[in-house]
Amino acid sequence: MKQIKHAAVGSVLGLLACALSAQALAQTSVQVGGMLDVYAGSIKRSGDAASTSVVNSGGLQTSWWGFKGTEELGNGLKAHFALTGFMRPDVGAMGRFGTDTMFSRDANVGVSGSFGTVSLGRDLAPNFVPSLTFNPFGSSFQFSPLGLHTQTSSSRYAGRAWSATVAGDTAWSNEIMYVTPKLGGFTTSLFLQLGEQAGSSGKNNFGANTMYANGPLSFGAYFQSVKSNNPVDPVAGASQVFSFTPYNRASGATYTLAASKNDTWFVGGAYDLQFIKLFGTLNYSTNKLMNAADDSRYDLKSNTVQLGASMPVGKGSALLSWARTNVKADGDLSAVLGHSDVQSSLVRNTVSLGYDYFLSKRTDIYSVVSYDKLTAQSSGVSAGFGIRQRF
Repeated sequence: MKQIKHAAVGSVLGLLACALSAQALAQTSVQVGGMLDVYAGSIKRSGDAASTSVVNSGGLQTSWWGFKGTEELGNGLKAHFALTGFMRPDVGAMGRFGTDTMFSRDANVGVSGSFGTVSLGRDLAPNFVPSLTFNPFGSSFQFSPLGLHTQTSSSRYAGRAWSATVAGDTAWSNEIMYVTPKLGGFTTSLFLQLGEQAGSSGKNNFGANTMYANGPLSFGAYFQSVKSNNPVDPVAGASQVFSFTPYNRASGATYTLAASKNDTWFVGGAYDLQFIKLFGTLNYSTNKLMNAADDSRYDLKSNTVQLGASMPVGKGSALLSWARTNVKADGDLSAVLGHSDVQSSLVRNTVSLGYDYFLSKRTDIYSVVSYDKLTAQSSGVSAGFGIRQRF
């Protein structure tokens, strides 16, 4: 009888052990998190008629919230998902702007293992990680000179807004993304976004980036080819992904060159000397024009160089960055503008100086002043003081 009881107890314990083992094997972790960044200040970009007093979101980083999770599948395999969206806490609204989608930061699911990581959905664009890594203001699109020039429509000339020179947003919808394991210090990512337009199978975005870090040295590069706008592009056929407007300096007449494809090459690096960290980047973009006649007559391109530094000071860091962008349309524009006195290139210089002070691991306060100057336009000075908290 004792043997039967012992056998029964052993069976129950064995079943419990198996159940617990299976449960441990399929462990799931879900995290809720985000970050709020709000600043107050005065904004005046080059070409603006006057400064604007603001309380805005996203001085050093775009505010966001959401969910991320992983599940252990066994044999080193994991499933993962991310649902995160941007927000504007200054007005209590979702998204970076009124028409932004709810989860425009992340909305993807995938698997990872010894082979690397594969994800499907809305995920990073090739430009995002290299651009934020190699400038001292990171992912700021309000005060980072690199972010202002390449990712933000700001500053004014000839009655129109400056166009972001790198097309396609910092995240892509309808994307297949693959990230390799680290090989010799390098991590490489491949990106393919499907345009999902009937009869327009060629309207896809694609690109790649690679990142390297070893001790004080880090560097990276990316290439991306963009035909489709993000987060949602409802247009069948060619879409305008970049534009530039040469103008007649005498009469004020303008002629807009609209691009249906924007190709960008980028290299960047940083070196940490402990007492100071140095940054440098170089962008070069070419464009295919939507109008076939324009595309045969004009060559529209842009380049951006950025240099920066960060220095530990007390419980924070002093930040300095300068960027220079030249947008140029080669070709004879005198016929379409009615005069030979044509402004067919623009140079923009922006420099920002700031200080970021950490009150704790989750909370920091910052102040930034920025000077902006565009060809033949009045200069602008912007300043802001903000607070950022992670949760």
